[in-house]
Amino acid sequence: MDPKSEATDNGPFASFYQNVLCNTQKVNNATLGKILQKNHSAAFFMDRSISFMNSHQPTSPGSTNEGYASVDEFREKVSLTTYDDYRDYTERMIHNGEKNLITSDPIIYFNTSSGTTSKIKYIPMTASMLGDFAPLVHVAKDIVWKSLPSSTLPSRVQLLFEMRCGKKAEMFARSKDNIPIGPLSQFFSSLPSTSEYRRMVSIFTLVPYDLMEEITHFQISTFVQLVFAMAVPDIKSYTVVFSPAFIHTIKIIENDFEEMSLCISSCNFSQSSLILENNQDPKLLDKLNHALNEITIGYGGEQYRNERANYIRQECQKKNAPGILHRLWPSLTYVSTTTGGTFAMHKEEIQFYCGEKVPLINILFYVASEGIFGILASIHTDEYFLLPTTVFFEFIKEEDVHQNQPKTLLISEIEPGHRYELVCTTSPGLVRYRLGDIVNCTRFLSRSDDLVSLPSEPKEIPRIPLISMAYRIGSLLDVFGEKTSEQHVLSALQLTIGQWKHQGIPVDIINYTTYAKLDASPAYYVIFLELIRHEKNEVHHDQLQVDQNMADLEVDRQLCMVTEKYKDYRAVGKLGPLSCVLVRSGTFDTFLNEILVTDRVSHVQIKPPRLLHNKQHIQFFYDNQIN
Repeated sequence: MDPKSEATDNGPFASFYQNVLCNTQKVNNATLGKILQKNHSAAFFMDRSISFMNSHQPTSPGSTNEGYASVDEFREKVSLTTYDDYRDYTERMIHNGEKNLITSDPIIYFNTSSGTTSKIKYIPMTASMLGDFAPLVHVAKDIVWKSLPSSTLPSRVQLLFEMRCGKKAEMFARSKDNIPIGPLSQFFSSLPSTSEYRRMVSIFTLVPYDLMEEITHFQISTFVQLVFAMAVPDIKSYTVVFSPAFIHTIKIIENDFEEMSLCISSCNFSQSSLILENNQDPKLLDKLNHALNEITIGYGGEQYRNERANYIRQECQKKNAPGILHRLWPSLTYVSTTTGGTFAMHKEEIQFYCGEKVPLINILFYVASEGIFGILASIHTDEYFLLPTTVFFEFIKEEDVHQNQPKTLLISEIEPGHRYELVCTTSPGLVRYRLGDIVNCTRFLSRSDDLVSLPSEPKEIPRIPLISMAYRIGSLLDVFGEKTSEQHVLSALQLTIGQWKHQGIPVDIINYTTYAKLDASPAYYVIFLELIRHEKNEVHHDQLQVDQNMADLEVDRQLCMVTEKYKDYRAVGKLGPLSCVLVRSGTFDTFLNEILVTDRVSHVQIKPPRLLHNKQHIQFFYDNQIN
């Protein structure tokens, strides 16, 4: 019998399905009860008279509030919130070291998130969040295992590659009471070296985790991690969280494979011009060379390295041939990146790099700074199971998202074919918090070939909704998770125009569009901008030549001013300086009414796109650049 068939009724997923998913609303209601029971005495809760559920009475005496008899009563009496409702509390925690402001749990980290506003958000993370996450890792692995063909089942010992972002613990910004502050991607670096969670994550890095954290230059870190990955032939999975960043890693391999091959064959990273020009620490170079030697010596040492380097050259010289990932790593079982929502535009290109033999799967967890919301339903779909044990969920109908206090639905009330904004109540103290993520309710769970195999019991499958990402309200450019919004870009352009007018250049914006140039190192934004001059209703080319020279620097400077996350990524070299390409008068009119009309059904549906996906469309704007 197929071992997977025997395992269908056993394992982490079977238990999770029968005990959690089959009782989704009941479990989620209990999650709300536990959250309110724990946090009802925190300052934010007291200030807003947020009580507890009668089903989960406080364990400590002295509460004078009456509890909620039902989830509906909780929703009626507690308003929806946004980050602005918490800003004063989080700043008091960070700057004054105050405790028990929005959660009674000890805070272990402040996630920084730019969201869709210019001000940084600080989202607390607690130890209980890690406790919720740890068992789910085993469930996710089991879902992948049950979805793979038997011939590709992973062995006990396997090499897994995931592009990571590390940082020395002493390099983190700190709150008044010494709690580390940083992006979610660097959280595990903030943990003590003895942490079990840190050890768990380190299995996904071929570069020793402590050594990776010593690399402060983002491009060097990416290059080094890719060299370590390419130095071994038997990686089982290749993961980069964001699909634009995934493509960026492939472009680096395609462009720099010769230097990578030299680094591997010589076991010396000084063969890299990037490292020679930017690394100022010879001891770090020695450590990297030693670690590279250690990882390759088990494959045959110098002879193996020379053969491997030649093999890499041979495969990378096959320009425009599909399946470079499978060809570099023939035992690759799957490739993983974010493929849902707006990231779906990259699936075809990434699948080309995978080839026909390697499945491209969505990232295993739907995670944000605010919490853990979903777990992948199968390697064959972009859909997620909602996680009723981690946060309490509510949903706002898409048509109501512009209201301040719209009605919400529960998990048990959402319907396939509809879109909703997620609302969550979390263990670290966010209450009825509007996340800004729009999700599709795609279907209810069934025994389908493209979903994970279900246990035989219960025979009748309960109503379990599956969701997929649609879009994030306000999000536009997002290469490494910086979430630069349409409003960010527009604000930067408007500030630039204001600066030019102050300098006596009387121009205004006709239209603009953008894309992220991922085949450059580092990747950067491109903004195509059409201007108009007030006096004659046109822009003279000689005037624009001056503006062209100013545009790149000024728009980049202004964008750094309106979004802290972009500014930070620019400062560390994660993103390069943007290019603001000025285009001829009438370019957008031609694009909308002559180019796009061939792709659309009706003229009235044509809108100026703020993000370009089509290579021919991108080339159209370059062809209309003012020289």
